[in-house]
Amino acid sequence: MAWIRPSLDFETLDYQEWRDIIATILDGAYLCAHAALPHLIAAGGGSIVNIGGLSSFTGAARRAHVIAAKAGLVGLTRALAHDLAPHGVTVNCVAPGLIDTARRGPEPSHHATHDTLMRRRGRPEEIAGVVRFLCGPDARYITGQTLHANGGAFLS
Repeated sequence: MAWIRPSLDFETLDYQEWRDIIATILDGAYLCAHAALPHLIAAGGGSIVNIGGLSSFTGAARRAHVIAAKAGLVGLTRALAHDLAPHGVTVNCVAPGLIDTARRGPEPSHHATHDTLMRRRGRPEEIAGVVRFLCGPDARYITGQTLHANGGAFLS
């Protein structure tokens, strides 16, 4: 099984590798939202939360394919917020920073250049808490937004 998000120089990034990432990140979000929509409408509303990434806002070397897909996810989030609001469906995006998780393959080189104001990596449950909030009753007036959950890495 191939590593899904390899770091690649743009000049060596071939079209199939580009399409694989776009299909996984952006097409995946479309397919999930499209499949969930009839159920959300039947329920009288609900929430869609896409998972983006810090590097789609900061940029990073050797990640054009990933950054383009995740930036597209932000655009999809905003577009769906407009389209689905009449159905009572909120659509938001969470952009995690460096999260302490196991990875398959090497750590992206741009991780070494990012630090957080909190001086630590985030925990998966901290991202889950943001998603849970966006899906809950206290966030029914939040839609079309990207929430950065990165310990201040966007500021450092």
